[in-house]
Amino acid sequence: MQYRKLGRFHLDQPVAQGGMGEIVRSVDDLGRTIALKKILAEFQGNDKFRELFIREGEITFQLDHPNIVKAYRFENIGNQLVLALEYLEGVNLREVLRSIYERRRKIPFIIVLTIMQRVLRGLDYAHKKRDERKRPLGIIHRDLNPSNIFVTFTGEVKILDFGISKATQKEIHQLTPKGELRGKMCYLAPEQINGKPLDRRADIFSCGIVMWELLTGEPLFLREQDEQVMAAIIGGEYRSASIWREDIPEEVEAVLRRALSTDPAKRFKDCAEFESAIDAASRKICMPGIGEEEISVFIRALFNQGADQKDSTFMSGFAWLLTQVRGKENEGVEIARRVAEENPTKPYVQLNLARCLLAAGHKTEGLRLMRRLARVDSLETASQEILEWLGVRRRPVVPFLTRANPVNYTLGVLRHRILGPTPYQMEFLAA
Repeated sequence: MQYRKLGRFHLDQPVAQGGMGEIVRSVDDLGRTIALKKILAEFQGNDKFRELFIREGEITFQLDHPNIVKAYRFENIGNQLVLALEYLEGVNLREVLRSIYERRRKIPFIIVLTIMQRVLRGLDYAHKKRDERKRPLGIIHRDLNPSNIFVTFTGEVKILDFGISKATQKEIHQLTPKGELRGKMCYLAPEQINGKPLDRRADIFSCGIVMWELLTGEPLFLREQDEQVMAAIIGGEYRSASIWREDIPEEVEAVLRRALSTDPAKRFKDCAEFESAIDAASRKICMPGIGEEEISVFIRALFNQGADQKDSTFMSGFAWLLTQVRGKENEGVEIARRVAEENPTKPYVQLNLARCLLAAGHKTEGLRLMRRLARVDSLETASQEILEWLGVRRRPVVPFLTRANPVNYTLGVLRHRILGPTPYQMEFLAA
């Protein structure tokens, strides 16, 4: 299809197309590259679809959060509705799941948990968003599924498509006039299927499904017929994630069970509580300090985008992720050693070597390197978090002050005299 200028937008090339709409890579009059979402010409006269499109624009414009796609403009050009969104380079989680399924791989725990925490932060913000009079908008996404969660090649996580979202202030219900359910069938909450009133806990159930699928690499409620899907969801008919992946710890299973409860009252009360539960589980099983850099490395490696083996930062991050995969620990250490030897002055590369050594069980060598890195200013925060997680050091007495602050230093000395050394402090000093 040949694209041209549309109002203030210069249309470049199509990015994605659905049943009734499409997204076109474009440039606006400010020179920004944007994703222009518009209804396909043959459906421009569909009043119901236009209503959904307008609602998406209205809701998205009220949301300003790093984990929600940003809207720039919403216009009606010659009776053609268009929504200008920030342009994202990356993939949605549906593509991620398809890739790992085809390659029979598993996503490292820490990557799954980190992605889900960012999704929950964005949802929690949307759920609790208030208008200019401080009244809750009551936004519920209602269509949270892997296709609507996007991960950029730089490691950002964004929630997309508020097209069928419900804003309770506007008395918009979850059913069409004909009683047809909206949303991807396999990701609906039981109360959504039953046509009962919805609240934010419906999105929590959907997030539980997405998290289960990212951990296992398998579909949770996929059945041959929609009736079977609905029966399975309403009846809570699903297997434990550990059946598909034996190394899933009980702490994570407990989080999934609560999120996937068929009774909304037994789920997390909000996304903030869900995120806190993930954080508590991850602290027990995963080394801290994982963020956008690690997500970026995983996505780039999986889709071979900018995965340059001469890039020391990428390769050291890739080595660290390998140590998080059962049976790949030693391979990860070997890569990390080589990269660290070739780049002795790069702090992040050295930190990844230390993390690899500790993750693979080379404790003495890892502690020795961590002891040196703890003195590097740019690594102070990251190294202290790891040392606290290892039990080498205790957390600062006053959390919002630095460890070197005179108040924390004095209180820390007193605490040390009372409690004595931490379990691994002497081992750390000996290393």
